[in-house]
Amino acid sequence: MLGIFVAFGIGSFAVSVVFLWLSHLRLGAKSTPIPVAPFFNAVTTVWALSFGFTAAEIWSANTDAGQAASAERSALTRLAGMADRDALDLPVVVDGLRAYTIAIETIEWGRDFNREAAAEAEMAVQHIRLGIVNSAKQGALPVLVGKMVQDFDELQDARNERLAIGRGSHSAYKWYLVIFLTVLSQIAIASVHTDRPRAGRRALAIFTVAATVSLWILALHANPYVGLHSLDYTLIHVPL
Repeated sequence: MLGIFVAFGIGSFAVSVVFLWLSHLRLGAKSTPIPVAPFFNAVTTVWALSFGFTAAEIWSANTDAGQAASAERSALTRLAGMADRDALDLPVVVDGLRAYTIAIETIEWGRDFNREAAAEAEMAVQHIRLGIVNSAKQGALPVLVGKMVQDFDELQDARNERLAIGRGSHSAYKWYLVIFLTVLSQIAIASVHTDRPRAGRRALAIFTVAATVSLWILALHANPYVGLHSLDYTLIHVPL
């Protein structure tokens, strides 16, 4: 990923330097057509705002993903405790929970990075639901059944939030905007340095390094379920 952003930085830097050189050849001796120095602030400010909004969205998604994982694990733990042999003794629910955790680990989280709902997980959810219904039919205390239903609803809500975050993190449109504004900012910097190409190259180099490193760090955390700093499945793993 770092190589991709370095290549983008080098490529955009080269494009902006060529633009600077061509502008200098054509307009370098004429001061009137050259934009005034503060002009590039307008473009770079828009870039900074766009970058800031994207960063805030990514950090928020990572925080929400951690909270969703914690809620899902908590609901799984409570359901497993209620269905345990020493509690209500509901082997159907325990089997459903076991199938659910396997489907999440191997398919939703492991294979699809939480972008799609797995049919196997849906079947496990239905298995758990039927187990709770059967316990009510067999005369389990209503207060205990009600608590299991509440935990079951929280489990589904946490799973739905996890999948929503995974699907939302896959959107590339926010990156298109930031990358477009990055290149446009470089062109704006080049345009105000048309009469001073040497200073322009230095300004472009500084901005390119700052933008490239910033985009790379942001991309490392773009999806909370993918990459070096991604959340691990063990956050919701419950031994059954």
